[in-house]
Amino acid sequence: MARRFGSTDRPYAGSHPWISFAIDLDRLGAMDFVRLGEALSKCDHIAGVPLPPDIAKTLHMIYLVKGIHATTQIEGNSLSEDEVRARVEGDLPLPESQEYLGKEVDNILAACNMVADELAAGRDMRLTRERIEQFNEMVLDGLPRKEDVIPGKIRTKGVGVGSVYLGAPAGDCEFLLEELCGWLEQLVEDAGPDWRRPIGLLRAVLAHLYLAWIHPFGDGNGRTARLVEFQLLLEAGFPSPACHLLSNYYNRTRSRYYLALRETSQGPSYPVWRFVSYAMQGFAEELRDQLKVIQSHQLGTVWVNFVHTTHLGRSAPTTQRRRDLVLALPGDMEQLTQISALTRLTPDLAAHYAGKTSKMLTRDINALQEAGLIVRQGSAIRPYLEQMFAFLPLRKPTPPSSDQQMLGSLAAASTPNPAG
Repeated sequence: MARRFGSTDRPYAGSHPWISFAIDLDRLGAMDFVRLGEALSKCDHIAGVPLPPDIAKTLHMIYLVKGIHATTQIEGNSLSEDEVRARVEGDLPLPESQEYLGKEVDNILAACNMVADELAAGRDMRLTRERIEQFNEMVLDGLPRKEDVIPGKIRTKGVGVGSVYLGAPAGDCEFLLEELCGWLEQLVEDAGPDWRRPIGLLRAVLAHLYLAWIHPFGDGNGRTARLVEFQLLLEAGFPSPACHLLSNYYNRTRSRYYLALRETSQGPSYPVWRFVSYAMQGFAEELRDQLKVIQSHQLGTVWVNFVHTTHLGRSAPTTQRRRDLVLALPGDMEQLTQISALTRLTPDLAAHYAGKTSKMLTRDINALQEAGLIVRQGSAIRPYLEQMFAFLPLRKPTPPSSDQQMLGSLAAASTPNPAG
């Protein structure tokens, strides 16, 4: 028989009855399970996408930065996403009065890298009270704080969770963290092989929620909770770029985030499932956007290869000039470039056409059109990217509200004639 977690004899049982270490999955709706399945499927797609190392590195950096920016901005950090990226790359000098903003970014980066390194080394990734305390110590390291706040140490005083409710009694926090870690581990053991990945996602969200409820530290609880969520997602086998997405979603929907947290602590039902449902919806939405970004990079790689295998002239200089021209066009089927602006797109194009008559550019455009590489509309052109979808199965377009398409529906994409 599975162990029962929690206690009816401790003060929190009377003051915080919603901390029950229980989740009734029957309260989740059909769409919650649909989104859960979608999230698992899309994570498999993301994990299995072959990409050149430079593009893979770029994508990892994009989502690492998004995650760090989100989890610090929720707490009031005013650095922009570009500034966070510069800091992560070691290139953001800040005045002394603002250095704490950069230090906060450094701390989250160090924690994410620590988890990734441990995962790569095959170390035990089970969540423990000590690890939660370590995360909090890293979060607050070197940052301004109140005198009674000790990084990594469980608080000894009461603390408010915004204007919503008080954190659990200080004397119960250590016990509750131990119980939380045990309960999360039991969820995996009870799930069985077929449910371990879905439960892995659910318990990451539940860990976040419970740490917000318990609020075991004097400061840094939200950042600590999101780092715990990140670790549990990695441990459950989700690809690392996807493990930053929930933080980004919480930040983008901050008012809903706090509303979902508040609702779960309100009786008489204490609807834990509402926060889980909110998180499932956001994770699925963020994964759709992430997959679109990855697919766009894939499309770019395939397009470049396709252009390089297309015959574009009898001489090497002519072929190179025409390749440079088509590859300089914006990789967007919706964006047209005026012919009059083509020679100014890149320095190489400016050099190719310097001192030449307009007839050369006209011949090149005609050659690219005949080769099926561009679509011409009046006095403007764009790359004929949609032919890269020639071997996708025909299907009815899905409404954008539920499944946004990367470059529009296949039916719409296959309609244009490259001859214009």
